[in-house]
Amino acid sequence: MATNTLVVFLIGFLVVAISANEISKVFQKIKFPLITGLIITGIVAGSSVLNFIPQEAVDKLHFLNEIALAIIAFSAGSELYLDDLRSRINSIKWMTIGQLVITFVLSSLVIYFIADAIPFMADLPSMSKIAISILFGTIFVARSPSSAIAVINEMRANGPFTKTVMGVTVVKDVLVIILFAICFSVAKAFINGDTIGFLFLGILALELLASFGIGYLLGKLLQVPFAFKIPKLAKELLIIIIGYSIYLFAHFVEIQSLEMFNHGFVIEPLLICIIGSFVLTNYSKHRIEFSELLEEISPIIYIIFFTLTGASLSLQVLMSVFGIAMILGGLFGVYAAKDPKEYLFIAWMPYLTQAGVALGLATLIANEFPAWGSQFETIIIAIIVINQLVGPPLF
Repeated sequence: MATNTLVVFLIGFLVVAISANEISKVFQKIKFPLITGLIITGIVAGSSVLNFIPQEAVDKLHFLNEIALAIIAFSAGSELYLDDLRSRINSIKWMTIGQLVITFVLSSLVIYFIADAIPFMADLPSMSKIAISILFGTIFVARSPSSAIAVINEMRANGPFTKTVMGVTVVKDVLVIILFAICFSVAKAFINGDTIGFLFLGILALELLASFGIGYLLGKLLQVPFAFKIPKLAKELLIIIIGYSIYLFAHFVEIQSLEMFNHGFVIEPLLICIIGSFVLTNYSKHRIEFSELLEEISPIIYIIFFTLTGASLSLQVLMSVFGIAMILGGLFGVYAAKDPKEYLFIAWMPYLTQAGVALGLATLIANEFPAWGSQFETIIIAIIVINQLVGPPLF
């Protein structure tokens, strides 16, 4: 019975996703980003408007989100090709550090001090407010490599500025996932009232090391489909299966460690997938073929991910938080990093767009903290939509 229900939900969602793809093309004609059309179609098809995709379906189809996140992480890692970044490494390094530290610290502080103006945070205890503030700060750091790539390709742009933009955008997404893994664990400790001592920090360090180690092994495993002469579709399916298996493995490790040690050992699937993709891209001869396969898979993945994300939103909650999202989007969307003088007044413009990684992290938070996670996710999505409208034209 459960299998029949899943099949019905899956077929229903695929019909909506195909429609969302066509509707999003209309948005593109009026100069709106593709992601905006997909999310809005998802909202209309979701439980708060037409209920074509009921909340139960969103819950049952969560595995599609995990498949999509794996491919998004693979795509981000494949952009970290060291030979292309080496000529601008110094500029990338300092701009990344500056944006990462300043954005994270300032946005976390501001969120904490305006917490009483954010509906779901107003009545929470101080430790929970700190936890949510650092989670907001982490996601505000994340950028959108896919949006940057799309603009660069459309403008046929090439040179030191665009190389720096791509380097900063992708490197920040890698670092933000490491930062997220740390802040996510700290936030859970704050909210659950756990003590942050040497044991906690030691376990956190071990979790990160394990994620890096598994990521390296994944990089070797990803090379296996390329070792055989098999059809392109078979290779694409194998990449999807390998990506999703990382999420299944992470769930298995957390459940088993919780049963055995009364503590869930959390490895970060997004980080593992980015590291795996990075290893294949830089230390194998399959970089170009891997990138081509991801380019073919990604459009379908984005349609599924953004439509399902829209369907998971409550329109009522979205309207109630849109005002605060406008304020936060304005506060944290605009900042500049030091670079050559001629870039000073334009260097911030490429870094407004947010998409896959930021949405993925917000989804993880929504699933982990059901009491307020949906409202957190809705604010993030509202900010992403605003930034997607403003960011690409500025870039």
